[in-house]
Amino acid sequence: MQITLLSCLFALCCSCSIVASVEAHADTTTPVKVILDTDIGDDIDDAYALAALATVPECHLLGVTTTYGHTEDRAKIAGKLLKLMGRPDVPVHAGRHGDAGVGRQFQWAKGYTGKNLKPQPAVDFLKETIEQHPGEITIVAIGALTNIGDLVSAHPEIVSKIHRIVIMGGSVYTGYGTSPTPQVEWNIKCDPAAARAVFNCGAVITVAGLEATAMMQFDLERQKKLFSIGTPTTDALAALTNLWGGNIPTQFDVMAVANALGHNFCDTDMIHIDVTDDGMTHKGSGTTNAALLVHPQKEPFLDWYITALTPAK
Repeated sequence: MQITLLSCLFALCCSCSIVASVEAHADTTTPVKVILDTDIGDDIDDAYALAALATVPECHLLGVTTTYGHTEDRAKIAGKLLKLMGRPDVPVHAGRHGDAGVGRQFQWAKGYTGKNLKPQPAVDFLKETIEQHPGEITIVAIGALTNIGDLVSAHPEIVSKIHRIVIMGGSVYTGYGTSPTPQVEWNIKCDPAAARAVFNCGAVITVAGLEATAMMQFDLERQKKLFSIGTPTTDALAALTNLWGGNIPTQFDVMAVANALGHNFCDTDMIHIDVTDDGMTHKGSGTTNAALLVHPQKEPFLDWYITALTPAK
């Protein structure tokens, strides 16, 4: 009887371990259909996010749309990076043009004229592609929400056809760095009206805000490991990181990518998010409109990124 009981307990523990393991890793049998909406060219984490999406087998990257300011210049950065990665098949569409310029990373892509740069406006591409794959596409939005706001405002019927939207943006509980109080976060600040439209549109939304991202510094030792891989992708990231000019990148946007692909390095808090005119994101009293990522696992997340960009042997 004692042996039988011990055997049952052992089997139960193994079963629980297997369940935990399955929940901690993405299902790579069915790649997630993704469109990336990005303001690549200012902070460096957008390039890291795009590199992961275009590399890992659990992602079927259908396209990239660029947002905020000189979107055509941002498209050139994304287009060149994709071509160097051996992914010229991924189309890049510029969003609504604005006044804001692009950072030094644009020097790397200035003059790029690859065929993956498409003339179709970003919102038209988003609508068309979502209609071709109803209920299947995850939008990973890691810049100002201008394109997504334009999409759901002009075409509210499209919302029910979006699988979900994963946003890097906002600050509900904590701020930048080690700030214990919320702050205005850049992506939301750049277009608060668009952010409000997205949060109120009724889509399934997950948010990687500062409470899950601001502590994700990609330290020098990890940079050395990544750049020593020596693939065209990691060589491009090394060049772009150098042009960016900072010392330690913070992988804000990559957390949204990881979550979109099923790699769960955080818990979630189901809340209602309100957006103020100055770009603050508050926990409101309305019906739940977002799953906010909280309690991040820093070391496993940063190590995952290096593994994701390491070629299989």
